[in-house]
Amino acid sequence: MNKFIAISALLSSILMAKESGYIGQEFVETTIEEAVEEVEGFYSSIEKDIKYKGNIGVETAYLRHNIEDKRDNQSAIRFEADGKYQFKENQKFVAKVKALYDTNDKKRRYFDINDLYFQHDFENYSFLIGKSTRFWGAMEFYNQSDTFNIKDWLDSPFEYDSKLGAWNIAYTRFFDNSELSIIIKLKEEKQPMQEHRSVYNFLPYSYNEKLDGNSDNEPTIYLKYSSSIDKHQIDYSLIYQNGYDEQRYMVQKVSKDTNISSMQQHAYTVDKFMGFGTMVRGDTIYKTELAYTSSHDDKVSDYAQGSIGLEHTLYGAWNRMDVGLIAEYYKYKTFQTNRFNAKSFGKIFDDDLSLGFRLSLNDISSSEVLGGLDIDRHTKEKVFFVEYDTRIEDKYKWGLSYQHLAPKKNSLFKKLDRVMVEFGYYF
Repeated sequence: MNKFIAISALLSSILMAKESGYIGQEFVETTIEEAVEEVEGFYSSIEKDIKYKGNIGVETAYLRHNIEDKRDNQSAIRFEADGKYQFKENQKFVAKVKALYDTNDKKRRYFDINDLYFQHDFENYSFLIGKSTRFWGAMEFYNQSDTFNIKDWLDSPFEYDSKLGAWNIAYTRFFDNSELSIIIKLKEEKQPMQEHRSVYNFLPYSYNEKLDGNSDNEPTIYLKYSSSIDKHQIDYSLIYQNGYDEQRYMVQKVSKDTNISSMQQHAYTVDKFMGFGTMVRGDTIYKTELAYTSSHDDKVSDYAQGSIGLEHTLYGAWNRMDVGLIAEYYKYKTFQTNRFNAKSFGKIFDDDLSLGFRLSLNDISSSEVLGGLDIDRHTKEKVFFVEYDTRIEDKYKWGLSYQHLAPKKNSLFKKLDRVMVEFGYYF
């Protein structure tokens, strides 16, 4: 609420009281003047402590596929904004909102608050409570350590930033070159899905976004240690997780009233040990992520994940442009047979080699091209993408992207080509 809305609300209340005969003209004039001064004084005192940014834009995609009864286009208007109110030197409120209006898909017409939390920073520690998103990992194409938030399927299942905020309490203790965090995620978020006619709805039955039974009735605890070794330019994190896994499996439910089948997600608990890190040597960044998960569910196998990679940058390689060359390898291994594995959860990164490039044009528009190819070494499934982003002056940005998915036969996924254009205004 800005100060003009606040003043208007106060004036309306005062004038309504005058019309009702409860207060006199002289009181009205005095009260209005004082009210305006009070509101203007209040907003002047906090205005310098409020920072915000955001964007509003349009996006449209053409989809080529042979999937029966699925749309071949998707268009939407998007609004995103985040703000911070630093009302004391060491205390702040943070909020981040997102709104989407799809021209065809009614389920993609929603408003969501991804971040809404209070944080108090002390000399050697900090405390956070509320709803937040976190980003963990070191790799470019897929982060197996990024387990705190689940994906926002209504937005885009394949975008890294597309997440649902989670309610949590966090305590962080700071040391000289490291920090230790205890994070308690209070509940598991539901994961709504796009309409049946969307190509991103890959389920054969209708989908019920409610979690199955009591599969979300206990908190998830994370113990995270992060440190740096400045001498060797190494950054790393170690994480222990006890609670619900970020993977969920589907169960079929039949309604007793209608006798109609639907699919629901079942969240199961695990003990998980994770680590990720980077090391810089000259113009090359070396990366790795490792994880081991012990499942508490008899239907899900224990599994391990590992990835290694590097990104080498050639500065000024081509007409003052910088070229980054990326190579990464991912492995997902299960330890029990006849239980759910990587493919059961629709994991693309199972035994995969990924190659990519990043081209920074270093122009006034901060133009960048990012491309990559992922190949499953066992099934030969392929995912190819290329993205171009640039600015027009300081307030406008547009992007063009292409994605190609070539799965194996009888895969959960289907062959798909997508071309997408985005244009937005940033403030």
